[in-house]
This record gives sequence, structure tokens and C-alpha cells, in this order.
Amino acid sequence: MSRIATLLAAALIAVASTTFTASGSAGADGLDLTCTPPSSVGLRFDPPATNTPQTQTLTASRRYGPCVSPAHPDITSGTSDASGTFPGATCLSLFGANSITIHITWNNGQTSTLSGNNVSSMAGATLTVVTTGTVTAGAFAGGTFVHTVVYPSPELLLCNLGLGTLPSLYGQVVLEILTP
Repeated sequence: MSRIATLLAAALIAVASTTFTASGSAGADGLDLTCTPPSSVGLRFDPPATNTPQTQTLTASRRYGPCVSPAHPDITSGTSDASGTFPGATCLSLFGANSITIHITWNNGQTSTLSGNNVSSMAGATLTVVTTGTVTAGAFAGGTFVHTVVYPSPELLLCNLGLGTLPSLYGQVVLEILTP
């Protein structure tokens, strides 16, 4: 199996196992929304990330869909775009735990604000970022969410070792919103 095929297979297994784990943990809660791949996140680093600290602009472009929501059947997709400047950023800045707010505009014009904390980990050449928290405003307000992104990236591994730069990352997303 080629290296790329192996990485893609590993990413798909990670996404599938995350989906089943998150769904299985719902318990008595109701699953109000599920967005699955090809839902995605694209990150662009300007200038490209290195293992030397530098001021960097990060642009995140999230695309959700297909999405299924029994509570809001007219919601089938959504978008979220954001950017920010980070002084002293390196490739290693992608790891650890951080707070995050995601503003999503759904295809029906409604919005949701997701506020939570993410934890990043890397296994081999795959970065996995799991964010959990609460929907603080808009559609699904009061619900909790799990937002999982899997980024297969040999470039990130090389960047961490000081053997290259990282201009961008692309990952597949699973988003689940639960309400009591």
C-alpha cells in the first residue's frame, strides 16, 4: 500500500472511530445535529509555519455538510471562516489545549456560536483536534458539542523536526450537537 493510501486509511479509521465513540456517549441526551465528511477545515498559515517562532496569520475555513438535524431539518450545511494573528507561533503551537469560539452560519440563514476547549494530539503523521463545549447562542443554544478534526499531514511532522515548513493543513470534520 502506498504511503498516501496508508495515511488516508489511517485518517478514515480515526474519523470513523471518533464518530462511533461520540455517538455512543450520547446516553440520554438527544443528538440534534450530525455533520460528517466531506465536512472539512482548511487552515492557511502566512507566512508558512516553521519550528522558529514568528508572528503568523492563521486563516481557518470550515465547511460543514452533509448535516442531518431532526430538530432543524432545514439545516443541511454550514460555513465558518475566521482569521487571527499570533505572535511567536511555531508548528508546535498546534499542540496542547486551547479555548476556541466557532461561529457557524447555516444554509437556512440561522447561526450558532460554539464555545469550548480543544485538545490536540499527533499519532504518526496525523494531527487530531477534539473540541468539546457548549452552544452559547443561536440554533441549538444550550446544547453541548463534539467537534473532531483529523489532519493527515507528513508536512506537520517534518516541520516539527525542523525539516520543512507548513503552509496549510486540510482535515475532515465530524460535528455532533447534543441537547438534554
